[in-house]
Amino acid sequence: MNLPFADNPAPATFLIGGTGAGKTELALNLSLYKARRYQNSTLIDFDIVNPFFRVRKLRDEVEKHNVSVICPVNRVVSGDIPALPAAAWGAVENISLPIVCDIGGGETGLRPLARMSELAAARNANVFFVINPFRPGFAHPAEIAENFRHMCGLCAMKVTHIVANPNIGSETTVELFYDGLKRVREFAATAGVPIAFAVAAEGLARELGTQAADLPGFAEMADLPLFVLERYWSVPWHFGTVPDA
Repeated sequence: MNLPFADNPAPATFLIGGTGAGKTELALNLSLYKARRYQNSTLIDFDIVNPFFRVRKLRDEVEKHNVSVICPVNRVVSGDIPALPAAAWGAVENISLPIVCDIGGGETGLRPLARMSELAAARNANVFFVINPFRPGFAHPAEIAENFRHMCGLCAMKVTHIVANPNIGSETTVELFYDGLKRVREFAATAGVPIAFAVAAEGLARELGTQAADLPGFAEMADLPLFVLERYWSVPWHFGTVPDA
């Protein structure tokens, strides 16, 4: 499988997108994937927006799997102030580290990222714009285009790939998945930005007729790679793999 965005052992990956696009779930899974593949990875929590779906709340668990987590210090760990951890700068500058950066949605989450744009460009970073076409403001290609332009302007980073994450949680059907994927494809074709891969939880991936050898991991799906992830969120305060319906 040709995965130019994943085959470099030490890329920097930034995940941006609208609120509820699935960035944190994807960041967790990509970090675990890279740690399995390259013996270690670093997950940077830049999410200063959502007080419930934050990587830092799962720190102890993911660090059991050779994932180093960088997040704000304890005195601001539950706050909503834009406090970027100092260690994040060193991690982004260190080209030997495979890193994944989880960025908060919306204007508040993206503005601090503009300070990282030069460092990201120097590392030839992957900047993935994650789209869930079942979230408000992303239901139609025209809406996606408007929000895409706005968010890219805020973060001052050039998006290298789009990630299609069409889902409504455990209620996602094959039909809904393909309907959402079609809308993301339409936007991507208009924007001239390639789709890196689509995302599906394990149960849905089986229904789509594909599966990854290891989870989380990539599988073949027609003309597009599928990243098969494990769910780590059932409710905001609970950690654990949630079986698909």
